[in-house]
Amino acid sequence: MVSDPALQWLLTIAFSATGLYAAVRVAVDRAPLLVVGHALHLAMSAGMVAMCWPWWAAIPAAPQLAVFGAAGAWFAGLIALQLARRVPRAAVGGHSPWHQAAHAIMMLGMVWMTASMGVGQEPGDHGHHHGGALALWASLSGVALTAALLVAGVLFLVELAVGLRGRRTWLGHTGDVAAGTVMSFGMAAMCWPMITG
Repeated sequence: MVSDPALQWLLTIAFSATGLYAAVRVAVDRAPLLVVGHALHLAMSAGMVAMCWPWWAAIPAAPQLAVFGAAGAWFAGLIALQLARRVPRAAVGGHSPWHQAAHAIMMLGMVWMTASMGVGQEPGDHGHHHGGALALWASLSGVALTAALLVAGVLFLVELAVGLRGRRTWLGHTGDVAAGTVMSFGMAAMCWPMITG
C-alpha cells in the first residue's frame, strides 16, 4: 500500500510511537473502559505498522476484519452509552462522545483498508494497490473515511493546543489527544494513496 520508502519509515515510526504509548496506558490505567480502548489502539497501531510493509499481505484478513470491526462496535457503543449518560466522562479519561466517534472512524478505517487491499491485487502484489483497481464503492467510502480522519486530526490538534496551554497531565487526556492526532493524520496519509494510486 505504501511504496515510498520515506513514507514507510515515517509511518512506521509514528505508529510505533502510538503503539508504545497505548502499551504504557494499558499497563498504568486502572479504569476498565480505558484499558480496553488503549488495547484496541495498540492493536490498531501494530496493524498500521504492518500495513506499511509488503509482508503485511501474509497476515490473514479475516482476523483483522473481526478485531477491527468489533473495535468499531466497541467505540460506537461507548458513544451511545455516553449520550445516554450511562458512562461518565471520567470513566473514559475525560473524553467526550466525539472522541469515541473519532476512534470508531479509525477502526472503520482499518476495516476499509483491510477489505480494500484485496481488490485488484495480483500475485506478487504484496499488499500494494494497483491504480484504478478499487471499485466505486471502495473509492467513495475511502474518500469519506479519509475526510473524516482529517477532520478528526484537525479537531484533535486544536484540542492538543488548548491542552498544552492549560498544562494538563501529559500521560492522560492530553497524551491521548496527541496520540489521536498522530493516528488520525497517519491513517489519512495511508488511505489516500489507496484511493488515488
